[in-house]
Amino acid sequence: MPIAQINLYKALYEALCTKLYTKLYIRLYMRLYTRLYTRLYTRLYTKLCVALHEALHEALHEALHEALHEALHEALHEALHKALHKALHEALHEALHIEALHEALHEALHEALHEALHEALHEALHEALRTEALHEALHEALYEALHEALHRVPAIFPIASTRASALCSHLIFYPFFLPYILPT
Repeated sequence: MPIAQINLYKALYEALCTKLYTKLYIRLYMRLYTRLYTRLYTRLYTKLCVALHEALHEALHEALHEALHEALHEALHEALHKALHKALHEALHEALHIEALHEALHEALHEALHEALHEALHEALHEALRTEALHEALHEALYEALHEALHRVPAIFPIASTRASALCSHLIFYPFFLPYILPT
């Protein structure tokens, strides 16, 4: 075989091999690369995503939980403090208002009753004492005046003394005469 032919076969072989090799290599490479890449990428991506998701989820969950807990705690504490302060303020105000009102009414009633009783007792005692005292005072004054007048008359006028003694004898013998003169 001639060298030229061998060179031609060699060149054809090389060209054919190169083309076949290139085509097969590209096809095989692409298939293998795609399959391996896809599997590897999917597995790695999934594992990384899951690990990253779990780590981020846990970190974010804890951070959010703490932040929300603190914020809600402060907000609720402040809101409850305000609400309780307002409720206690109103309750104490009303209780003190009612107690003060009760005390004021009690005092006013006490004063009014004291004044009314004082006035009623004063009037009743005044009326009772006035009538009885007046009766006694008139009775005593008239008795003394008559007694004195009767005792004076005989010393000054002897004739009148007989009339005075007659008047006195009338008073002594007829005591019913006195109640008309002196109220009993």
